Amino acid sequence: MTPGGEDTPPSRPPALRKRKKLRKEEIVAEATRLFAERGYEGTSMGDLAERVGLRKASLFHHFESKDALYATVLSQLIASVQGAIAAAATSEGSFVDRLDGLTDAITATLGAQPHAARLFIREAMDWGPVMRDQLAETVEVVLAASVEFARAGQREGVFDPDLDPEHIIISLIGVYFIPFVIDRTIEGFARRSPFDAPFIDERRRAVREQIRNLVLVRRRPAET
Repeated sequence: MTPGGEDTPPSRPPALRKRKKLRKEEIVAEATRLFAERGYEGTSMGDLAERVGLRKASLFHHFESKDALYATVLSQLIASVQGAIAAAATSEGSFVDRLDGLTDAITATLGAQPHAARLFIREAMDWGPVMRDQLAETVEVVLAASVEFARAGQREGVFDPDLDPEHIIISLIGVYFIPFVIDRTIEGFARRSPFDAPFIDERRRAVREQIRNLVLVRRRPAET
């Protein structure tokens, strides 16, 4: 009882709360895989329950509906990319350092989450209700922040002033996302998975160089 005499519900033991959190994370991870492979319509809660070793009724103790689960999956994906962009854009250092940091952060984020990039692009293509009604505004904020970062670099004389910042960001979406979206094609071409750690590290270094060549002001060699 509380000091006022009212009963309070017993708190969950820490170990139980931890198990529930880990179980929820497992459900989200497997749901990300299924939604990416089959799309929203092709994924059933029954299939997901079987994948994670739960009864379908037990799955609904964690998520009240497939819509709620799908929204959680997409929200976490967008939040991870948004966090990577925000951290790089607001970090200390030169614009070149921050540009490299942006590449490193996004590449690491997408490389660490197989199926995440494919799911994001699938939802963006389908323009489903979760993206349209809940997440489109967040995506627009992320893209607007990216454009402003490019414009700030142009104002500082670091990024090429002749480039269109919006089209640069559009191009970078492809550079960052597509290798992890078409992972089977990349694996057949490169003879290894784009989610292997050595590939991710090579990709990070290659994209750093490519983006520098694309956006930085090209310095003329000093006359002798």
